Amino acid sequence: MTADPNFDGLAGLEGSVTAVAIIDHDGNPNRVLDDEFPFDVTINWTVEPPATAVLLDGNWTVKAYAESMGPGPEVLIGSKVVPANGGPAYAAKITVPANTLPPDKAPDSGVYKLVVVITYRTALNVLTEMAAFSEGPTFLLREP
Repeated sequence: MTADPNFDGLAGLEGSVTAVAIIDHDGNPNRVLDDEFPFDVTINWTVEPPATAVLLDGNWTVKAYAESMGPGPEVLIGSKVVPANGGPAYAAKITVPANTLPPDKAPDSGVYKLVVVITYRTALNVLTEMAAFSEGPTFLLREP
C-alpha cells in the first residue's frame, strides 16, 4: 500500500499486509470449515516509516470478500473499522456467521478464495488513495 504523494503531506508512506488467516470455531487455523459454525478472518498489516505513520489519525476499513471457485456466490463476508493509532502495526478480526456461504453441496462448489481490501479515511472522513490487497487463502466450506 503506497500513499498518493499528496495524501495529507505524507509522501513515502508504505505498507503491506503481513498475514491473513482463517480461524475455525475452535480457535485453530484451518482451510476446511463446517458451514454450521462461525469462523474468523484475521488480518495483520504494517505501515512505515514509523515517523510518518505516527501522523495517521483516521480509520482503516478492512473488508473480506469470498469469491467462489466454481458455482457459488461472490460476496462481502464482513468488514471492520480499525482506528489509526499512529503505530506501525495493525490487526483486525472479522467474524463470519455460520451459514453465510453455501457449502460444498450441489450446485455450489463450497470452494472459496478469500480477498481482503484495506482502505484509509482521514479524521475528516475523506477516503484516501491508499489501499492494500491480499488474495488468498483458498478454503472449503463443507456440510458435515
